[in-house]
Amino acid sequence: MAKAKKLYVLDTNVYLTDFNCVYHFGSSDIVVPMKVLEEVDKHKKRQDSVGMNARHFIRVLDELREKGDIHTGVRVGKNKSVLRVAGYEPSLLPASLDPSNPDNQIIATALTEQVALPETKVVLVSRDVNVRVKCDALGLPTED
Repeated sequence: MAKAKKLYVLDTNVYLTDFNCVYHFGSSDIVVPMKVLEEVDKHKKRQDSVGMNARHFIRVLDELREKGDIHTGVRVGKNKSVLRVAGYEPSLLPASLDPSNPDNQIIATALTEQVALPETKVVLVSRDVNVRVKCDALGLPTED
């Protein structure tokens, strides 16, 4: 039986912990939620490791953008992931979750991918325990 293709949706805190994380997912594809770009931007002026990682991650995305189209997807390296930036379908966010909450918008991005790509295992990666608990309650696979 063929192994199901995986797609990882990465939460902001993953990029702020390891700006090179997009290179660590082998050949599995990666989605950067549009909300993550806004959140990373808020941290770039910090004078600590979080700020440094935010600035470096923005540079990584800029380099990838120069190699290809981050809207449709750009390969991060030979035999590596295809990375793209995506938004979400608001109607897929459960009514019980506040649509103005950034975490919920990132969860909605993963849910949107799950619906759009039913043959793909969509996994949300987050360092935030509460995000992982919410995802579990929604039947969305998560990893730390």
